[in-house]
Amino acid sequence: MRVIIVDDEITSSQVLDKLIQHYLPMLQVIAICNKPADAIEKISELNPDLVFMDIELPGMTGFDILEKINPIHFNIIFTTAHSQYGIKAIQFSAIDYLLKPINIDELKQAVARVSNYMSQNHSLERIKILLENIQLLHSNNPFNRIALPTNEGLKFVYTNDIVRCMSSNNYTYIFFKNGEKILISKTLKEVENIFSTHSFCRVHNSHLVNTQYIKKFIKSDINTIIMTDGAEVEVSRRKKDELLKILNL
Repeated sequence: MRVIIVDDEITSSQVLDKLIQHYLPMLQVIAICNKPADAIEKISELNPDLVFMDIELPGMTGFDILEKINPIHFNIIFTTAHSQYGIKAIQFSAIDYLLKPINIDELKQAVARVSNYMSQNHSLERIKILLENIQLLHSNNPFNRIALPTNEGLKFVYTNDIVRCMSSNNYTYIFFKNGEKILISKTLKEVENIFSTHSFCRVHNSHLVNTQYIKKFIKSDINTIIMTDGAEVEVSRRKKDELLKILNL
């Protein structure tokens, strides 16, 4: 796998290069770019399989660089010094990011996921979703689409089509307004973290619901909500007040 490293911090790029050489010999670093203009030129010229892209660069972000490259036929792993602007958009597009200083186990896991996604040929669609959502982030609007990891590969869906999510051990069932149901390889907690800026509410240990699709709230010894798909979902005592506030009840 041919790799380009983009990072304005020379030391950081050198450290990542050495980690790759030592722990991931199947990767070949073909260029290290410390300036955005060089990155655009080298990526377009050398056609890498994978780019490690720093998010914050002088005068430009890693997202801006992607906007200037066409066509995009490579996978990407973002690197950043701290959880910051754009992380939610990255998560929604099922693209990996690594926090600096880079942990070798996390690096190996990210590269393994990239290798898997390469076989599914999803890189273009994932980056397309990322750039769509970055534009929405600029205008303070919720993200439209998300890439969900299933056993058959990534499934690209509109967030507004999701009615509810139900925990299944280390997996989560996603229920859609058209009646479809899929199982994704994320815990409900991970799904909740990704959807934290949207209209989703964790109403129970095992349930996350899209509040747009709540049809009725039933008060009793065990509070429940009826969803538009007919599902009856229990509301835990500690989540009751939070949900009622969201529903203006």
